[in-house]
Amino acid sequence: MSPLSKSLLLAATTAILSVPAAAQTGDFQSCLQNIRTEATRQGVPAPVIDAGFRGLTPDQKVIDLDSRQPEFSLTYGKYVGNAVTADRISRGQQKLAQHRTLLGQLQSEYGIPPQYIVSFWGMETNYGTYMGDFSALRSVATLACMTKRTAFFSNETVQALKILANNHMTTQQMKGSWAGAMGNMQFMPSTFMKYAVDRDGNGKIDIWNSLPDAFASAANFLRGIGFKPGLPAAEEVVLPQNFPLDQADTTVDKPVKAWAQMGVRRAAGGALPASDENASIILPAGWRGPAFILYPNFKAVMNWNRSTLYALAVSVLAQQIAGGPQVSRLPPDDDQPLSHDTVIDMQNRLARLGFYTDEADGLLGPKTRSAVRLFQKQSGLPADGHPTNEVIARLQQTAR
Repeated sequence: MSPLSKSLLLAATTAILSVPAAAQTGDFQSCLQNIRTEATRQGVPAPVIDAGFRGLTPDQKVIDLDSRQPEFSLTYGKYVGNAVTADRISRGQQKLAQHRTLLGQLQSEYGIPPQYIVSFWGMETNYGTYMGDFSALRSVATLACMTKRTAFFSNETVQALKILANNHMTTQQMKGSWAGAMGNMQFMPSTFMKYAVDRDGNGKIDIWNSLPDAFASAANFLRGIGFKPGLPAAEEVVLPQNFPLDQADTTVDKPVKAWAQMGVRRAAGGALPASDENASIILPAGWRGPAFILYPNFKAVMNWNRSTLYALAVSVLAQQIAGGPQVSRLPPDDDQPLSHDTVIDMQNRLARLGFYTDEADGLLGPKTRSAVRLFQKQSGLPADGHPTNEVIARLQQTAR
């Protein structure tokens, strides 16, 4: 499943359809009939629906992939280290040079720096080398009718049918990831319908084979979700020795100037930009690892994908594709991925202490990190919200 797919699954709060009872019972054909009714209401021609749904069956592989629970929560070091490799940086620089004219034109029109389009391209499909070979329509229909996310994926199925109708495609041509994300930039069908662009002017939007269409669509999407010219998305910083660690959190916004006044400076040297824009500081590997300042464009990157680590990887990769410095501070060697069961155990113990009130889901998200920070403060540990082995051991001793 592509990172974009994961992001859109988490953000699926604007779907248009109510959950049909037929889908909950696994009645695939009855569920398709509900989707057909909605697609017809939205103007999809009957022949297109007939062709798309003819002989359509659930894809068991999609169901299996959807049901898999990740065993470990990846750390900053593992995630970014795997995403921002020397090969991906080098290839990104080659692609940037190869397509500089087109990317420069798009920057003038959309305000998106070329290195960010190339970075997203590298992160999503490794520069187009793997875009997925699942039938996008079958994938989203399977997820609509065979999982609990019926509303979101029913809408995606309707949007996929619209693409077939408007773009003169066949279901065989419309390939994607197991979750329905498509093309060089892994657009979900709803994203395609809202932001995809026919840049090469041939009357068809082809984000699979036309890089002008794929790049322009990405630029249009980024502008649409809030990316603005000016500051980068993020950059590494050095914090002063007396920096209050509880301020290193995405919920804490201060003007860039205010962070500079606190002694925060660029890791590559020099002062922070003299900007009144709000920014946050984060410590993705805890206080012993690198620190980053997140400028407003980071929120736009997060609108593409809700994972902080994904957004950091995009930002770091873009910076290095553009010839910027590498991240200077390495994460600590003992910062290892936590298993799903370990995080659940940690959440339950934090709940017994009154620090965590949500469901124990095994996901190391912002609320869990906030609870860890409260426990660290109580225990006299550096309150960075990062669950190290020492923190976990102390928690196990405290909340038996």
